[in-house]
Amino acid sequence: MISPQEEIVRCLGAAVRASELYSPAHPQVQRAAAALVTILATPLTTSPTVIVAFLEDDIVLNDFRLPRGPGALAGVLRDMHERKIEKITFARGVELSDIRTLMEELADRMARTAVNDRLVARGIRRILVSKVVADEMDDSAVGLVAAQQMYSTAVTSAETIWSAAKAGDQPNPSDAKGIIDSLSKLVYQDRTSLLALTALKRHDNYTFTHMVNVAALSMAMARSLDLEGPILKEFGYAALMHDIGKVHTPLEILNKPDKLTNEEFSIMKLHVVDGAHILRRTPETPALAPVVAFEHHLKQDLSGYPENIGARTLNLCTMVVSVVDVFDALRSNRAYRAGLATDRIKSIMGQQDGTAFHPALLRRFVNLMGLYPIGTVVQLNTAEVGVVTQTHPEDPFRPQVKLVLDANGAPYETPMLTNTWDRDSRGEYPRAVVAAVDGPVVGIDPLAYL
Repeated sequence: MISPQEEIVRCLGAAVRASELYSPAHPQVQRAAAALVTILATPLTTSPTVIVAFLEDDIVLNDFRLPRGPGALAGVLRDMHERKIEKITFARGVELSDIRTLMEELADRMARTAVNDRLVARGIRRILVSKVVADEMDDSAVGLVAAQQMYSTAVTSAETIWSAAKAGDQPNPSDAKGIIDSLSKLVYQDRTSLLALTALKRHDNYTFTHMVNVAALSMAMARSLDLEGPILKEFGYAALMHDIGKVHTPLEILNKPDKLTNEEFSIMKLHVVDGAHILRRTPETPALAPVVAFEHHLKQDLSGYPENIGARTLNLCTMVVSVVDVFDALRSNRAYRAGLATDRIKSIMGQQDGTAFHPALLRRFVNLMGLYPIGTVVQLNTAEVGVVTQTHPEDPFRPQVKLVLDANGAPYETPMLTNTWDRDSRGEYPRAVVAAVDGPVVGIDPLAYL
C-alpha cells in the first residue's frame, strides 16, 4: 500500500511532468494540480506545513523518510536535482491557483531569478522553495505575530549587549547569538515579516533597532547571494556589532542635530577602532566581526575612515554592511529629523555608486528591498492609498499593494490586493505607485494589513 507521504510526492512529480509537457490550461495539468491540492489537504501531522526535502539520495516529507527505489520516487528526486530544488514547503490552506503557479515556474528552466523569488513576485505566500540547511531551526510557521515577538526580544537583547559594553564589560556572545538565531529563522522562513518590521520608522531606541535592522537586512542580503549556514550567521553577528565602538562616543555627539565640528567628527571616527578592540577582546566572537567594525566606514574607494591604512580589499561582509548601514540610517526617524522615502535614499546612495558602495551590491540590495519595501504605505496614481505587501524581484518600481483607502480617502470595506506590474487589455499599467506616505498621517498601521 502507498503511504499518504509517498502519494504526495507522486502527485507532485506528476504535476511537474505534466506542466513541462503541456500548456498551463491543458486538462492533464489541471487534473495533476487538483490531485496535489487534494492530497495536501490530508492531515498527515499536527504541523501547519507539509515540507518535502530532496536530499542527495532520499526524499523526506516532514519527519518521514520515503522508501528508496528505482520507481516513480527516484524519478521525482532526479527531476528536482536537475532543477536544483532542495525543499518545498506547503502551508496549510494552499489553493489550486498556488499549485498552478508553482508548476508554471518549475517548468520555466530559462528564468534568471530563483523559483521562490518568482513565486513571491506573483503573490504566492503559501509555498516556499528553499535550500536544506543542516542547522536550520524547526520549520514551524512563523507569522507576523511571532515575528514581532522575535524582533522585540532581539531589540531588548541588543540593549543588554550595548549596556554591558558601555559599562566596560565584555558583551555576552550568547545574547548576540540568540539574536542571530532568531533572525536566521525569519530570513529562511518569513522574510516578508522581517522586512516589514525593519521598515518601521522608529526613533525610540534607535541605537538598538538599528543594530537589529542592520543584522537582519545584511543576513537577507547575504542569503540572496546564496550564503547560508554558519557563514550566514557570522555575517549577522558582524553586522549586529558593527557600531559597538560607539559606546565610547559621547551622546551629545551621537545625537547632535547639526553638522559636527572637525573636532567632534574626529571623536566620532574613533568608534571603528574602538569597536574592533572591543570585539577582539570578547571571547567566542567570530573573526569577521572586528574586521567589519573596523572597515565599515572605509568606503569602496578607501576615501572614508580610518585614514591612511594603505591598500586593501574590503571584505564582502563589510561591503554589504556599508550599504545596509547607510540605508537604514537614512530611512529611520531620528529625534532631529524624519526618515527619508526609499526613492530619495536610492538617489542619495546612487550618487556614491562606486565610491562609497560596491555598484553591483548596491543594485542587488535595491532589488532585494524594492524602492518601496514591504510595509511601506504608498499612494497610487489613482489616488488610492495602500500598504506594500510584496516587491517585484526585477522591477523595484512595481510592488504588490494592499489597497486600504479609495480615491476619496475612504476606507475600503475589504482591503484588496493589486499587482502594479499587471497590465490591462491594452498593455498598459492601470495602477502605479507615485509616492511613499507617512502611515500615521493617513491613519494606517502597516502591520495591520500584512
